[in-house]
Amino acid sequence: MEHKKKITDLKKSIEKFNDFSTKEKSSLVDSIEMLWLNAGIQKKKKDIKIDGNNSNDHIKRIRQLLSAAWSEDLKD
Repeated sequence: MEHKKKITDLKKSIEKFNDFSTKEKSSLVDSIEMLWLNAGIQKKKKDIKIDGNNSNDHIKRIRQLLSAAWSEDLKD
């Protein structure tokens, strides 16, 4: 009887640890994706300079600004 209880407790402990690990993995993946996105935005800010009155350049700049704002909102 006591042996069966120990096995049950061990099984519950393993399941709890597995659930915790799954949540932690998901959290880490989200953090890595956000860091990757933020790094990409920072790189684009430095790499792209808009010269002239080309509407495509303005569209790119608006997209960059929206992406940067979105990234900042997600940090909070």
